Amino acid sequence: MGVKRPWLTWVLVAGLIAVFAGVRIFGGVPVLDTVLVVAGVAAVGAAKALRAISWRAAPKDARGMETVFLLGYAGCGLALIGFAPATEFGVNLLGLEFEATRPELRFKRFFLVSSSILLICSLLPVLAAQWAVSKGGSAGAARVDTLRVRRTAGGALSASLLALSLIFIGYITTEFNRTANFSYFKTATPGESTRQIVLNMDGPLRAALFYPEVNEVKDELLVYLNELARSTGKVVIEQYDRFVDLDAAREWQAGGQGSLYLGRGADAKESIYLGMDIDEARGTLRILDSQIHEKLLLLNRERRVVYLTTGHGEMNDPLALDDPGAGPKTDPGDFFGPQLPLQELRTGLEVLNYSVFDIGIVDGLGEAIPDDAAMLMILGPQRPFHEAELDAVRRYLDGGGSLLLALEAGSEFTLDGLSDHLPFDFEPAMTLHDERHLRSQNPSPADRRLVVTHRFTTHPAVRTIGRQTSGVHLVGPGSFRWRDDISGVTTEAIIESSLDSYADRNGNFAFDEETEERGSYVLGVAVELQEPAGAAGAEDEESGMRVLALGDAEIFSDQLLRVWTPNQYLVMDAVRWLDQEEAFVGDIGSEEDVPVLHTREENLMWFYAIIFGAPAVLLALGLGMIYARRQQGVAEPKARGS
Repeated sequence: MGVKRPWLTWVLVAGLIAVFAGVRIFGGVPVLDTVLVVAGVAAVGAAKALRAISWRAAPKDARGMETVFLLGYAGCGLALIGFAPATEFGVNLLGLEFEATRPELRFKRFFLVSSSILLICSLLPVLAAQWAVSKGGSAGAARVDTLRVRRTAGGALSASLLALSLIFIGYITTEFNRTANFSYFKTATPGESTRQIVLNMDGPLRAALFYPEVNEVKDELLVYLNELARSTGKVVIEQYDRFVDLDAAREWQAGGQGSLYLGRGADAKESIYLGMDIDEARGTLRILDSQIHEKLLLLNRERRVVYLTTGHGEMNDPLALDDPGAGPKTDPGDFFGPQLPLQELRTGLEVLNYSVFDIGIVDGLGEAIPDDAAMLMILGPQRPFHEAELDAVRRYLDGGGSLLLALEAGSEFTLDGLSDHLPFDFEPAMTLHDERHLRSQNPSPADRRLVVTHRFTTHPAVRTIGRQTSGVHLVGPGSFRWRDDISGVTTEAIIESSLDSYADRNGNFAFDEETEERGSYVLGVAVELQEPAGAAGAEDEESGMRVLALGDAEIFSDQLLRVWTPNQYLVMDAVRWLDQEEAFVGDIGSEEDVPVLHTREENLMWFYAIIFGAPAVLLALGLGMIYARRQQGVAEPKARGS
């Protein structure tokens, strides 16, 4: 009785829509919002009352169907009542007062979520049951209709619970800080170096996010921060809305939304602005680890200085061979503006919290290395140093300085002036290998100088690259030979060439059995002076000099550092060890797209392949299909004739 008339269900639905419109769509519109809410509540209450009357008046066979509707209507009514405390009107009606904004938001969210769950689990079964009833049934078939209604409503309830379970799974995974990203875009993950910095901090790292409650950029930041917190146990994540949490905004000096703030203690703070739009923030999110790594270094120590020598044809001053003493010159034709040579190296050192300066004879290199030097780099010198410059370098090393020395095969520079500090000599002949090398676009015997080696020790200066599978890339490296030991100086070969390599002494890019020898050659050496505790000028056991010598300076070229990631790791670890920060050794996470570089010949090949090659393939395929069809048409009459 009455169950086949759908108007009560539509009154219920209309009432719920009216309440939603009054609160969400026309909320704040005088009179109209109140009229819609009151009318909606009245419609829901009337539908529920009429359904109760219909249930009492229904015959025994139809009461089962009426029970399904009555329970659904009752659930919708309770959901509407439970929604009231989630509104400002409901909070005032209950006479509740909250000391802060966030507890009030949590209170409202609880009732909003609970009432929404109850509404879904009540309304969908009612709609499903009404659909089943609308399909009807023959007279006298009430039991069959009751079974159909119950099963249909049960199926709708199961679907509702399934949808809600997916929501709960998402909530639980969020609480346990677990995410799975299968998209092409991916936020960088915390690298080992960043984790080591956090682990070595005196106290916890505070990370404050100033974003609205719901924001895609904020979600990506939380993925990174939650993983960093999980792996270190020393990260405190704070989430604020700039326009709600005013005290926090004043503490962090947050000027607006869309920023991540990092803090150590009460005063040291650094910020990273990403913005509110996910499309605009993608670039920063891909290299987020390097951004946070740089800010952590600023939080934990002052910026230090690296000096690059000039005036001897170094890689950072190649024009010195033609114009001695002029100093490094920028490239005015660069698309991005004038830049100094070795821009990739300079940028990498900036990320590691170093300022980079060039120093030549006119800058005081012949007098002394500046006192603020964290390390000195001599990269690919082509001419010998003046005696005054060597004296300055020797005094710097005697004072516990750090030196990165990268030499080039065929250079006039020698290690004779540093023989009292370095227990090895440099072999300027290029180290080659007949098979284990890269190949250029136009293969030739000269490709044997494009050496790739995977042979590293466990020394901190090569720890990260030792875990890579690609190996370090060198271009015609020279090698080192041991001399007599120096008292107090420890020397370790950290990079070696592949077995069966040879020093090409005559420069013909081929192995000559009479004058050359196959074997493993030392391509990188780490030197350290351990001064005993209590020695004059030594505060601890690590105050002595540190030197890292490499047989190739092309490692630091822009071309290699831009596209060969293992070379980047070598530079980072070398700098860490030279500055006695081996505790921070490790990789920096990045999801940045590495550009694919082609030579002019490769670009020309791709051009012709796209313009002519692809149409030619399609044309050949079409002609082949036409030929096959004709052959099939010729063969069919023969088959009939047989």
